[in-house]
Amino acid sequence: MSKISPNHYQQGSIEVWDFIVDQQLGYLEGNIVKYISRAGKKDNESRLDDLLKAQAYIRKLITTELDDHLTPRPNGSSDSFPNGNVPADCYDEWNSPYDAAMFDR
Repeated sequence: MSKISPNHYQQGSIEVWDFIVDQQLGYLEGNIVKYISRAGKKDNESRLDDLLKAQAYIRKLITTELDDHLTPRPNGSSDSFPNGNVPADCYDEWNSPYDAAMFDR
């Protein structure tokens, strides 16, 4: 195992980052693929931990897409919606909070 290329990213015939690059995925999409592909395979991380991380990235991607189509960003702000008020229909039944501390770097 290597810190640069750990086993939990080498489960199939292609490494996860090679797939991400090949498909020209962006940062959010790449992280979704990363967490889904390694779910339950990394030491000290449960399958649920990785699925929740993927879910957080999916939510961010969805709010970014909605923002790009519905709401202009004021002065280059990264806020997805005015005053941070995301419409209720953007949440699913889990409604888990986004917590940046739960992500490994």
